[in-house]
Amino acid sequence: MVGYAGRGAELAQALAAAGRLALIAEPLAEARAQARTAHPTVHVTALREAALEPEAVDVLVLADGAHADLVGAAGAAGLAVVVVPASAADPAGLLRQVLGLPAARPAGVSPEASLHPTVVVDGAVQIGARTRVWHYSKLLGPLVIGEDCILGQNVVVERGVAIGRNVKIQNNVSVYAGVILEDDVFCGPSMVFTNVGTPRSAVPRRGQYVTTRVGQGASIGANATVVCGHQLGRYSFVGAGAVVTRDVPDHGLVYGNPARLRGWACYCGARLPMGVDPRQSESATCTDCGRTYAREGFEVHEVQA
Repeated sequence: MVGYAGRGAELAQALAAAGRLALIAEPLAEARAQARTAHPTVHVTALREAALEPEAVDVLVLADGAHADLVGAAGAAGLAVVVVPASAADPAGLLRQVLGLPAARPAGVSPEASLHPTVVVDGAVQIGARTRVWHYSKLLGPLVIGEDCILGQNVVVERGVAIGRNVKIQNNVSVYAGVILEDDVFCGPSMVFTNVGTPRSAVPRRGQYVTTRVGQGASIGANATVVCGHQLGRYSFVGAGAVVTRDVPDHGLVYGNPARLRGWACYCGARLPMGVDPRQSESATCTDCGRTYAREGFEVHEVQA
């Protein structure tokens, strides 16, 4: 890296953040002092020739064409050369792209969060600690994703979406504007949300999105479709391939096309031995985890011991 003053500082920071910066050659003493303060583990020198040492450098980065005479010398020394043009609107971003380095971490992303290098972030996003976002996913801000979430491959989250903590979204799911996912929600592979009830290509519906809320602990099976404007209750369970066209009560187990209430699900996900007659009252204990529930018609709640 030749030159730390001006645009060179931005490029040096981009390289250092990616662990690629080995040496800064800067003739100005004040700029050298700034470089040493910003990057204490990096060697800083006043000698341009030091940037041509193959033992110390593998790529020579020039902030502009001011050091064009070094290009031939770098080639003779067996070094690759990257010249970032003065006209570049985002010089650090261009340098990362040319060198195959990951994009800069957005300001709202927790240092403890993990984003695969192929993830695209567009706009302001907030991502909580220990959340992981995997290959080829796309996040369109403004949006909020809580702590300890996992977003699988090819997941798209659109603007205005709110996602709680410990939410699992499997591969190939799009979470559209208007969808709210509370804590501990599970979205199975390739399940589908919608946010417009009467879509037409020729009739824009932007700003008319319908809200769909998925309650805490709810699970949605693979390839299920949730038609917008409905609420999935806390700890409800939507079976694989179901098409949800109405609200689902807390702990409700639904499946089919259209989805119908077929039973009840425990906090742990196991099916509870209770019926769905709205005129009945009963209680049951989960055979998997031992939790006890009481039912009054279509209302189910856990009975504390």
